[in-house]
Amino acid sequence: MARFALRNAGGFRFLTLQGYFIVRQRQMPDGDTLSFAAAKAFRPRLVKTNIEVLSADAVLRNIRLQSIDAPEKSQPWGARSRDNLLAWFGFDPAELGLSDEDFSANGEPKKIAGWIATHGMDGRQRPLGYLFRKNPGFSHGNEIPAAEIAPVLKRSANYHQVTRGAAYPAFYENTDEEHAVTFQKAAQKLRASGKGLWAEDRTTTGFVPTKTALGHGGALIYPKFYRRVEDWKTEKPSAAAFLTWLKAQSDGKKLVLGAERDAIPLWKLFQKVSRTKVAVPYDVSKLWFSE
Repeated sequence: MARFALRNAGGFRFLTLQGYFIVRQRQMPDGDTLSFAAAKAFRPRLVKTNIEVLSADAVLRNIRLQSIDAPEKSQPWGARSRDNLLAWFGFDPAELGLSDEDFSANGEPKKIAGWIATHGMDGRQRPLGYLFRKNPGFSHGNEIPAAEIAPVLKRSANYHQVTRGAAYPAFYENTDEEHAVTFQKAAQKLRASGKGLWAEDRTTTGFVPTKTALGHGGALIYPKFYRRVEDWKTEKPSAAAFLTWLKAQSDGKKLVLGAERDAIPLWKLFQKVSRTKVAVPYDVSKLWFSE
């Protein structure tokens, strides 16, 4: 089994919940988030969560799909990634009023039963988890170790998104290593075949670091890097200026594990390949990010 810079071998506990995946008016699902509410009460012990039990006034929490990163709404493949996730659960994007340009649902509300396994929340207080259409053997409200999640990962929506080429793998300090290996192998196999979003991905070959060049109809790159480019407001193509700017940003200084023997700052992943283009010549399935 491939080994990463981290050693999160089964150390996290996951809360398993039965409930409903829901899309209501004005909600904006995408390829790695979907709203969820529990079907009945539960009492977590070790896992912190803000998921609520479904009721007329319940707040629907957007579950961020663990171990993957889907193209943003404004990127190429953004709508296709969203539609792939929704269709897998049984939602019809057209019935929900969604299109390639419109990410805000305006159709009749719809809910579909399913299960999640969550181990906490991200920095934006979104629960992190694996999503399932059918019960893979869980008990509602139970807390289990990551090792018990590993055998059923291939039945998750998360894995489906990666194997269909609709999302990239994405690993953080809170990712279990065994889980990461499962997603890494799937992504590398699809990448080698040049299918799905990998057929259009320009992360390693080079791209112009402006929002216009990377938006709809432009080049597709790894979403984590696209979000860095989004903050770069200058539309004049200049690889040198972009790299100078990124180096000075606090986010650009965050450490990345797995790309090299030791952790390196995020900005060092980017390399100048021409006067106007930069590239990130790393296998993204081997990178571990801080939040």
